[in-house]
Amino acid sequence: MKKILITLLCATFARHTVKAQEYPLILDHPGIFQLIDWGVYTHWDCGFTKTETTANYQKIIGITDLVRKNPVFTDQKGFDCQTYVFAKNCPDKSGYGIPSEIRFGFGAWFTDKGKTSCYRIEPPSWTIQVNQLNYFAGSSYSSDTPKPTEKPKDGFNYEKWKSFGDKLHECFNIPGHKEELGNGIDRYSSEVIVVYNPERPPYYLPVKFRELAEWIIGYWKLHPDKLQSDMIARMMEAEYAKIPETERDGWAYNNTYDERCPILHITPIPGDQPVVRLNPEYWNRKLPRSAIQILTFNRLTDTSRYTREKEEALKYNSNGYPLIRFLEAMDINTLVPAIDK
Repeated sequence: MKKILITLLCATFARHTVKAQEYPLILDHPGIFQLIDWGVYTHWDCGFTKTETTANYQKIIGITDLVRKNPVFTDQKGFDCQTYVFAKNCPDKSGYGIPSEIRFGFGAWFTDKGKTSCYRIEPPSWTIQVNQLNYFAGSSYSSDTPKPTEKPKDGFNYEKWKSFGDKLHECFNIPGHKEELGNGIDRYSSEVIVVYNPERPPYYLPVKFRELAEWIIGYWKLHPDKLQSDMIARMMEAEYAKIPETERDGWAYNNTYDERCPILHITPIPGDQPVVRLNPEYWNRKLPRSAIQILTFNRLTDTSRYTREKEEALKYNSNGYPLIRFLEAMDINTLVPAIDK
């Protein structure tokens, strides 16, 4: 996940450098802001009432109002901002509330052979995830557990196999080194921001190495494909045997350096990526499901990088210029009031 945002910005910059002289930016063109409901409450039937969705949409508007406190929206010029609100999967047992994604598209104004135009097709964008931690969590420690379409090995028990898969699916490693910035803001790997209610229990809980290793091994022992099951489980058991009992009751961490467990891919040696699972107790279920209880988004710690990218984008008339200006000027503290308590 590291530096994904900057990588995308650089890719955008590179795509438009070649035609820079053909499409000069119009920095003083008046800009508009639009909020567009892209089926935020219609893609899945999650059982939300009309009252809940109506109240939630007002909360979404409130988030966009806070984002627009950014100085680039003061006397907005040089770009249009089309903001789409998307539906996300219904909450599972670890979630609560109405999840959504808000995508801010920054379409720069430019001239093409004397004609004024705006980049509207897939413009550079910035996203906030609302009431969900899937983006923060990344991939889990198991694959899906669909019912086999071919004959499984003798004695295969689907429900037992799925139970291990479900436990592993809840586990993930955090993106990287954690900083507690205070005021209900955490930052990971110098760019992933989580805004939350610090008065609630932690939004994730650590996982023991012994517990996770035995789930992983159990999952592969029960796998329906006998060849995979026997081979992978045997290798994992051999790795697990190398870990002394005194270490097994420590916390689990993503393994990028412990040569004892390359297949298990976890280690009891402390590092910047502990394995955790979402904490269902974080959510205040006394609040209505329309409430906003957590936000995640990207914004680099090193803002001087945005400054350098902004200068280059302006020099080459890159359509990423408005987005980089926005990120450079952002104050993440402006989003703290969006969290309901």
